[in-house]
Amino acid sequence: MMNHARPTHKYCGEETNPLKQVLIIAALLIAFAGVAIAQSQDKKSEAEQEVTALNRAWADAIVRGDMEALDRLFASDMTVTSGNGTVRNKAQEMDDLRPSADIKTYFFNTEDVRVRVFGNGAVVTGHAKWRINLKGRDIDNERRYTLVFVKQDGRWRIVAQQLSRIPPPQPQK
Repeated sequence: MMNHARPTHKYCGEETNPLKQVLIIAALLIAFAGVAIAQSQDKKSEAEQEVTALNRAWADAIVRGDMEALDRLFASDMTVTSGNGTVRNKAQEMDDLRPSADIKTYFFNTEDVRVRVFGNGAVVTGHAKWRINLKGRDIDNERRYTLVFVKQDGRWRIVAQQLSRIPPPQPQK
């Protein structure tokens, strides 16, 4: 004669269902895996958040003409490649951004910003739009840009900057 009684757990004498045990174990494994993934993403997103904030600080410092903030952001060996292919160092970039009576920056906005962190390095790509007044004439600028950050002595600094002109839209044929 077959016994159809549910098996009992040998330690507590409770009835157990093997399928129920498998489902509980699977649910616990999924939950622990989710926690581990979330923790690793939190660490990654913290660096991304820092670099994203520095990207915004870069744009804000340009508008304010805050040379001290730019000096802190730019690494001493920074290289800048402008839209026309001209290559500048940190000192030349600082001179270019220094406030003067002939030029006023109204705004410098960034959009479509993407931050990717690779250990102690990060690459920021985005779309910058800004308006300046140069000797009484308003000029709108628009560029795609790339900033390369490196974490040096515990601080993120810009080591390379590339600005590229955006071609005007072509008429549709």
